Amino acid sequence: MKDKETNMGLLYGEASISEGFNEVKFREFIQDDLIFPTKGVKKNYLKQEILIQDGTDENDVYFIEKGIVAATLDGKIVVDFFAENDVIGLSNLTLGSSPDYIFTVISDEVEVTRYRKEDLIEKIMNTQEGYLYHYVHMKNMTNRLLARQELWRLPTEERVILVLLELGKKYGKEAEDKDVLCFPKQISKGMIAQYTNFNPNTITTVLQKLHEEDCIYPVRSSIFVNTEKLETKLRAIS
Repeated sequence: MKDKETNMGLLYGEASISEGFNEVKFREFIQDDLIFPTKGVKKNYLKQEILIQDGTDENDVYFIEKGIVAATLDGKIVVDFFAENDVIGLSNLTLGSSPDYIFTVISDEVEVTRYRKEDLIEKIMNTQEGYLYHYVHMKNMTNRLLARQELWRLPTEERVILVLLELGKKYGKEAEDKDVLCFPKQISKGMIAQYTNFNPNTITTVLQKLHEEDCIYPVRSSIFVNTEKLETKLRAIS
């Protein structure tokens, strides 16, 4: 299957594939009942509930509708975050395959649509579009892994600023000021430390410095991120 996906990439062109077969359109493809109809089940999970456990046979795929899920290594080290329009459980098309991570709900609630993996495999394996959607999905997952590895090679302050911008833009909320985002409360300082491969004291020190420079504004349990100031500082130190 890997060779076929590679040939598809060469045939259609990487840019057009990534644009035409993204995760949102993948969801629409799965919901299309004209060819190999699949039926998903809506399900809600509460904070700290586990969607996928490592070391177990995993035969379900989850399309996240709302909320945030953390992927952790051994349940201790946060390696990634997933939210609306993300797909988890589809990295390996083999039935009964063991996932590499534990996927845990970190928002108050997560809503998903759950599909049986064997149903999705049938649709993916028997349609040309299916191969392309899975190709893009795997490419995205690989890019996320490579980006995290690149992140860990950066100097301390640059690494933390990039994460504040990245996670703030993806999972945060806009404030009244167009240049300010409310960093997601669900992602704690401890999680930021794990994600950046630092200890919590290092994160606290960097956040304090950014606060003194008016790049971030802690308010109660929230952190407000001034994206313009952070991006300016990032350009200056990178």
